[in-house]
Amino acid sequence: MLLLVLVRRFLPLILLLPAASATEVARLSFEELADTSDLVVAGRPTRSWTAWDASHKYIWTHYEVSVTSVHKGAPGSTVELAEPGGVLDGIAMGIAGSVGYTPGEYVLVFLQRMPNGYLRTTGWGQGRYPIDAHGRIRADSVMRGLEIVDTGTQAAASTPLTTLEGMSLNELSRRIAARTGRTR
Repeated sequence: MLLLVLVRRFLPLILLLPAASATEVARLSFEELADTSDLVVAGRPTRSWTAWDASHKYIWTHYEVSVTSVHKGAPGSTVELAEPGGVLDGIAMGIAGSVGYTPGEYVLVFLQRMPNGYLRTTGWGQGRYPIDAHGRIRADSVMRGLEIVDTGTQAAASTPLTTLEGMSLNELSRRIAARTGRTR
């Protein structure tokens, strides 16, 4: 109980502290990102909220994304995704490298269903890309709090995610269709 009181009292100071560590994630290739994602959509986040998970153990920030184009899967007109962390009931939970979304921004997201049922950005920040005013993917975004590590399991013919930089959504959709064997 004392810890909870201290967290509530010093929350503004705690949130200002820099992250002391990074979250290590395996470097994904385009092929791995496309293959392991259940959905790939472009759209605009319209709202966000925080909630406890079913066991009231972890805080998750949920985002509703209004879908403008579908590149893999069969979502509805909106998709709800969730990322670990947030502030709720005076308690803050932070995870280094967690992905965030801002209402109104235009993004491409690769999403994977988690064991808890939530859709989550595949590969942490590796599955989130801003889209510019010309409809081109920006792959040069900074993934704060993430340490991308090579696992040595990638095939020699794998495509680095940096090749998405400047690609149109139509080209991306063609590449995903070629990977999954679906027709456009």
